[in-house]
Amino acid sequence: MNFTSEIKKELVSRFGGGETTDGKRAALSAFVRTSGTLGIAQNAPTFFLVSETEIVAELFMRLFFETFETELSVTHATTDKKSGKGKLVLQSHGADTSDILRGLGLLKRDEKDFRTGIANSLLKNERAEIAYIKGAFLGGGSCTLPTGKTVGYHLEIVFSDKKTALDFCLLLERYELIAKWIERKENFVVYIKSKELISDFLSLVGAESCLKKFNAFVEKRDEANRDNRAKNCFAGNADKTAIAAVKQVVAIGKIEQETGLASLSEDLYALAKARLKHPHKSLKELSEMLGVSKSCLNHRMRKLMEIAEEL
Repeated sequence: MNFTSEIKKELVSRFGGGETTDGKRAALSAFVRTSGTLGIAQNAPTFFLVSETEIVAELFMRLFFETFETELSVTHATTDKKSGKGKLVLQSHGADTSDILRGLGLLKRDEKDFRTGIANSLLKNERAEIAYIKGAFLGGGSCTLPTGKTVGYHLEIVFSDKKTALDFCLLLERYELIAKWIERKENFVVYIKSKELISDFLSLVGAESCLKKFNAFVEKRDEANRDNRAKNCFAGNADKTAIAAVKQVVAIGKIEQETGLASLSEDLYALAKARLKHPHKSLKELSEMLGVSKSCLNHRMRKLMEIAEEL
């Protein structure tokens, strides 16, 4: 089971019978916006819903019946050619479809056109707002974690119209969740890439188990990244030390060839001989061998390099 499925499963399990009528309406409206298709059939408005998750489809079938006393029927099941996932297609029948769509803020009063955006009448209180966010994720949401193939964190919800996507961004802002949107083919995608904000999103919708799993994943990955940076830094320092040592050996060899090491002072002679004998040791290790401070040894090594440059 992927992480998206885990989140949806937990949201369904926590969408209990204690949800208010306002909350149910908000969730249903969001679900239709993200997984539904609105249309006109036989001069009457109708809608289809598509769900890849059976438990999500069952939840919204139940919510439709509890809220509007109407039953959605499964018209057929299909398989997505790209993902290979099964999909259930649900449809509303009957003369009360118009009343349902108006109740969900999706149909204008004249019944000749559908509304875009999120109707203010749906967001009557905080519980209704959060229910709308839950319904939107259940209908068109996904959340992916970094793997070998993906490099970052990504949570998104897909809407069929731009106005609703923009309104949804504003709704998230009320809870300090700053999301962006992008047009993708004929859809409009609201997305969050910050791991901190994704954590806040999971907390807001009440996916507590998935939140714990997400935070544990983030901590483990961050720790691994810190270890890798430390190793890379160590390797980088080791490379710098090796390159510096090679330059020092070359410089001392030049002095030895041109004037001889005996021409050096006693301190510089001792350092030159130690470097030639131990080309792989760091200056810190050489300073301990010679019994002098590292800063003193640095000064002497610079003097040797200057002598070589003057030759």
